[in-house]
Amino acid sequence: MVLRLNPRRQSRGFTLLLALGVVAIVTMAVMLSYSVVGREADTQADTRRQKQAFFAAEAGLAEGREAMRVMMSKNGGLDELTLTTALGGATPVTDIPGLAAANPPWFELLPGPGADKWNNYTLLKTGLGPTEIPAGVDFPEQNNVRYRVFVRDDVDNNPSGTVDGNGQLWILAVGEVTTPNGRPTRAMVQALVTNAEGDSSFMPGCSQSRCDSTHTSSSSPDESAVGTGSTTEISQYP
Repeated sequence: MVLRLNPRRQSRGFTLLLALGVVAIVTMAVMLSYSVVGREADTQADTRRQKQAFFAAEAGLAEGREAMRVMMSKNGGLDELTLTTALGGATPVTDIPGLAAANPPWFELLPGPGADKWNNYTLLKTGLGPTEIPAGVDFPEQNNVRYRVFVRDDVDNNPSGTVDGNGQLWILAVGEVTTPNGRPTRAMVQALVTNAEGDSSFMPGCSQSRCDSTHTSSSSPDESAVGTGSTTEISQYP
């Protein structure tokens, strides 16, 4: 006797397999879309943190330049500035990778109040006026941004690396955005500043007076190093 399959039962089995295949395809599409959206959100968040860290570093650099102007003006017109003495007996930085073994060494210019020496760059609703936040706007508070500022001597005639003899110093500002889970985002801004009397301009070529035929300034490095003038930014590297 020959056993014949029921055509209706075969149709039901095919429909079940087709439904399972459709569910699997839809599930894979949803998971792929979720992955793409997640990566896009992570990219945008990382870009925002990079900008926040850069702006914090810029703020620290501006504050460091003002601190150096005051420090140089209090030097009493001396030709040399001892960094360890001017910074209150500061020691070289040892807890920042890449700065610990530098020569000349880096020193903390603006140490923060905590043990980690970070300066918090917070922005809270309580510190803003009622007209600074539009009605109905959910203002995002900034409480995870901080910065540190360091200073070092440039390569001049003094080999010690802790005594400045030409009125020029390097300032390095580090901005950082912390996250609850994950690595922090950092940005560094570096500038060479000089202590000069009056206004100074620095640009490619010979922009100063008394230039010789080779388009270089004939003034000595120490002619504008003494005085209570302003600190002028020579060059900056993000």
